[in-house]
Amino acid sequence: MEERVTNAPDTDRSPDASSFSSVTPYYDSLMSSVPYQMWVGYYLLLLSQQDVHPKTILDVCCGTGTMCEMLQEEGFEMTGLDLSPGMIAEAKRKAIAKDSPIDYWCMDASAFELNRRFDAALSFYDSLNNITQPHRLQMALKRVAEHLQPGGSFIFDLNTAFAFEQHMFDQQSLKPEAPLRYKWVGDWDPATRLITVHMKFWHMGQEFEETHVQRAYDEETVREMLKIAGFENIEAYHSYTLDPPRNKSDRIHYAALRAS
Repeated sequence: MEERVTNAPDTDRSPDASSFSSVTPYYDSLMSSVPYQMWVGYYLLLLSQQDVHPKTILDVCCGTGTMCEMLQEEGFEMTGLDLSPGMIAEAKRKAIAKDSPIDYWCMDASAFELNRRFDAALSFYDSLNNITQPHRLQMALKRVAEHLQPGGSFIFDLNTAFAFEQHMFDQQSLKPEAPLRYKWVGDWDPATRLITVHMKFWHMGQEFEETHVQRAYDEETVREMLKIAGFENIEAYHSYTLDPPRNKSDRIHYAALRAS
């Protein structure tokens, strides 16, 4: 299923791995204020709502592996994949340093093949918004379903159009003493449902830029995509709560089970 949009770019490609290249060495520093422990607690809460008790979990678009590390410490057997070679290299470096048994793979979420099935999968921090082509998101959901045991859980979040309308990506940190300074400006196009985020960074006298693009998917579309991919018992939540989404929800968490 594809959303109806006008003037959408005519492109058939994966998200650009180079969008997470220059920033990779500083990614964990940028994310230092993110409440990862709260994320883990919320993920475990949603698993309990599903009455799913996994042993093996796949982190789709795992970045530098912080969630994998925390869930490994909770006793789960973790595997992570990400499109960015730099992110996976950093995740592997951290795993080696901590003597962690986490497996990491550099793979496209819409085309990966690991030749095994997991009890559960997750994708946090709006990673799937970076898949800007609806048919590729549909492919990614199908790949996740095919890598889950029957009854397996998939929990993920997506930024909403409301978040983009509210300029969530217009951010800056320009204090001279900051080890990494940055300024981001988001250009939201409601016709295409795409936001283009222009990012500038400064580190030790060096300046570099990245451009990230995300797409807003509406709840009805996501639910239909999940059904087509082979999921059932689909729930949507105003993020970090057990409440249904609101008109002003800036992020929605979805929880679904692979059909038996």
